[in-house]
Amino acid sequence: MTRSRTLWPGIALAAVAAALVTAFLVWNPAEVRGRFPEPDVAIQAEATISPRVVLFGDTVLAHVDVVVDPARVDPDSVRIASDFAPFEVVGRPERRRQQSRSGVFLRTTFFLRCLTGTCVPSQRSATYDLEPPRIAFAAARGQTLDETPITAPLSSVHVYSRFAALSSRSDGAATPWRADLLSLPTPSYRVGRGPLVALLLVGAALLTVAGIVLAALAWPRRRPAPAPEPEPEPEPGPVLSPLELALALLERSIRVDGAADQRRALELVAEELELAEWGDRNLAGAARALAWSEDVPPLAETSRLAARVRGALPRELESAANGDGNVA
Repeated sequence: MTRSRTLWPGIALAAVAAALVTAFLVWNPAEVRGRFPEPDVAIQAEATISPRVVLFGDTVLAHVDVVVDPARVDPDSVRIASDFAPFEVVGRPERRRQQSRSGVFLRTTFFLRCLTGTCVPSQRSATYDLEPPRIAFAAARGQTLDETPITAPLSSVHVYSRFAALSSRSDGAATPWRADLLSLPTPSYRVGRGPLVALLLVGAALLTVAGIVLAALAWPRRRPAPAPEPEPEPEPGPVLSPLELALALLERSIRVDGAADQRRALELVAEELELAEWGDRNLAGAARALAWSEDVPPLAETSRLAARVRGALPRELESAANGDGNVA
């Protein structure tokens, strides 16, 4: 849970850096200024022909783009008049309008076609110069403006004969290749090289920092080794009753404390035999006699006495004396 929370700052930093780089590269102030008029221009127009090289009978599109300042020119008053002879307008023109803070963009598209003998090339091909369209307009309400119509020059149209196209090596349905030797405008750049390099370096630095942060947060942490489990305690052995201890001592061949242990064991056996319900007074007397004998009780006699006592024990106590239970 903690690691997932710490990942969010790095992800947010990378997202902000990517958004800044994308916004700067996509935004094009030069393109906006070129499409809409400057504040000191009330209206401007441009006309283009597409395509410029066609076969006889093909349709040609004439685009007339007009950009006006709505504060000075009424966009609804813009009218376009043109004579595209020898081509004729086919159908109704298409109009498109787009408005922004700096101006209103108007595009009118005319569909042109020429099927008369005038457009039949006398040789392999022919070039036709079209008259520039005239754009009329009116000033906006409350504005004083020169309302003289303006013109937008049109490029020429090069028409090829279909017989010439069939006789050429190219596809008969396509126009022959033709180079359009026009003076290209000075190249422009959406973003200056200096600001672009600086922005890319800043973006790369931010992404590098974000990558380092994410790698550090995702790096696996070394967990401390778990403490060793304690060894299980040994199972407790059988607990011997005082009588069992005394009988075992009587049967031991090694005398640790001389005869003192054997005498105490004999006395304990004598007391148990006298007090227990299953006791035998004769055995008790024999055990006490050995305990108080003048000489050290011999091992043979103490072992024999222990065997007689074990024979006199009840079954429950006999099994306990053999190590299978406890005698309280």
